[in-house]
Amino acid sequence: MEAFFDQAGHPRLKVPVVGSRAGIVIDALVDTGFDGDLCLPTLLAIQLGLELRDVIWVELADGTLKNELVFAGVVVWEGEDREVMITLTESEEALLGTGLLADSVLEMNFARRQIAVKKADAG
Repeated sequence: MEAFFDQAGHPRLKVPVVGSRAGIVIDALVDTGFDGDLCLPTLLAIQLGLELRDVIWVELADGTLKNELVFAGVVVWEGEDREVMITLTESEEALLGTGLLADSVLEMNFARRQIAVKKADAG
């Protein structure tokens, strides 16, 4: 998986995402304030053919509570297919949250503009 800092200095990961109609590699912003797996632009979700799974209440950064549709999709993570829960955004920005990173070690060196993601040791 490719990890990098974009021109604005934001940490990003390229992650393959698969739905029932298509698969694409997304360029997602690493958002450590987002505790879900992925948040994708609505147009991408339509293109992928994601399956609706649930409706949940979420609290936004400004404290607002709202209902969110949750879709199922698959990502290729550490070389393995992994089912993830995906929420949607009207923004054009895909977000990768801490839910997807839960079994990983994420190291970010902003000074050197280096990012590494690896599987956490079992012990």
